[in-house]
Amino acid sequence: MLDRLVPLLMPLLTRDIGTAARQVGRDGILYAVMAFLGLVGFALALAGSVVWLKTWIGTGPALLAVAGVVLLPIPIILGLMAHWHRAEQKRREKDKAAEMVNMAVSTLVPLLLRAPGLFMAVAVGLIAFLVFWGDEKKPDENAAEKAKETV
Repeated sequence: MLDRLVPLLMPLLTRDIGTAARQVGRDGILYAVMAFLGLVGFALALAGSVVWLKTWIGTGPALLAVAGVVLLPIPIILGLMAHWHRAEQKRREKDKAAEMVNMAVSTLVPLLLRAPGLFMAVAVGLIAFLVFWGDEKKPDENAAEKAKETV
């Protein structure tokens, strides 16, 4: 295994550490070392849990149990990511709608202030809209009223 790992590590080992540290930054190197140690620790924890479970339930079931525990968070994480993506999409759509309203208002107000006839037409239309806005009845209310009338 070491013969496969050495060609991968040679560019890192033959490079000047100071140059690499300046290019990547000290924090980047420390994060890479922490990630490597974390992966090694995770692999050792998995191997240890398989060996420990093997004495109780056998090799096959121990491997399946550990694999199930390791793979279980994946669909949960994917579901959370999909939920977050939908929430972000809705937020973007709401921001876009608010931006369009803002652009329309900032364009229409100066136009309406210059044309008094157009301003009056818009004001009358807005008042009519607000007067009739809440008047529509729900279908189940109409059915209830018709039932009362027939009785």
